[in-house]
Amino acid sequence: MHRLSGAFTHFLNLLSGLAFAAALLINAANVAGRYLFHSPIFWAEEVTTLLIIWSVCLMSYRLTLHGENLSAEILKPLLPRAALRWVAFVLAAAGAILCGYFAYNAYLVVELVARFSQVTNVAEIPKQYVNGSIFAAFVLACLGGIVRSLSLLVSDQLLAASEPVEVQDALAGSK
Repeated sequence: MHRLSGAFTHFLNLLSGLAFAAALLINAANVAGRYLFHSPIFWAEEVTTLLIIWSVCLMSYRLTLHGENLSAEILKPLLPRAALRWVAFVLAAAGAILCGYFAYNAYLVVELVARFSQVTNVAEIPKQYVNGSIFAAFVLACLGGIVRSLSLLVSDQLLAASEPVEVQDALAGSK
């Protein structure tokens, strides 16, 4: 499961990086067009914003899988490692359930927007692609939560990867 998850994470990192790189290139071309040729790309800001949103949403799997999303760490120093594992499991499972619920509702919104054939104002991109980023983020976060939950049932390997180095150093110094 770790190998498949790693390959999927690598693929999503690649997609996210490509979307962000495309946004940077479009923005650079727009700046050059605006200031060098006095002819900006009329759709550049809207597409750049959309690509950046997609690049962030594609990272939700990795962030959830490694527990890098926001969390309250107030109990961490007080609990033994075994209890931390079960707390992480419950949080990951509950997060997966909530993300599944939100993904379902985001799907309903995307479906509704598609049914009305709504498009963005400037670039006329179908809004289901815009709103689809939120749906994708919740689906990926749900998958990340499921994989994290299942991994925590087997071992506590993901617990070590869930803290930034600064936090690990601070905790090591306090013991």
